[in-house]
Amino acid sequence: MEGLSDRDQAVLRSIMDPTATLGDLTDDSDHFPEDNAPASDGDRLSAELCARGAALAEGGRLGEALALMGEGVAAAPARPDAYNDRAQVLRLMMRDTEALSDIERALSLTAGSRCRARALALCQRGLLRRKAGAEAEARADFVEAADLGSAFAKKQAVELNPYAALCNQMLSQVLRGDKEIKL
Repeated sequence: MEGLSDRDQAVLRSIMDPTATLGDLTDDSDHFPEDNAPASDGDRLSAELCARGAALAEGGRLGEALALMGEGVAAAPARPDAYNDRAQVLRLMMRDTEALSDIERALSLTAGSRCRARALALCQRGLLRRKAGAEAEARADFVEAADLGSAFAKKQAVELNPYAALCNQMLSQVLRGDKEIKL
């Protein structure tokens, strides 16, 4: 979509994403306050280990990735990003209970902060809650993460809003040219 004006990109997004809200049509990027760079040697080592673990996870080497993420947590036990990263790998391994434990630790470490790590932990917990069928709790997590600046969470919160979902369903049917609107 390079070379297109912002308006043209918004029109394309509105066509391609029936769940998009008006706010989504003009901007689909995250907006987090600037997080501080890793402050201590332990934080820097943790960030490096987690980055290497993420690369391994992307290559499908989840066991090795999990081991590196564990080292990242051990190097900086007060760094919430390390718990988020390890939770992501645990989710990929279908170890949701362990992932939730790491997510809760990240949320505990970020209580009262408006930061990227908290928003990511809320998104992960929201996804796990949605998977478990706890849609009201999932929506609450996504709403809080959206308030922190997560564009992904904003879309998830809209999808879980029953009124917005009904409106989107009807609008999609109208745009497809359906003669009869089915609810």
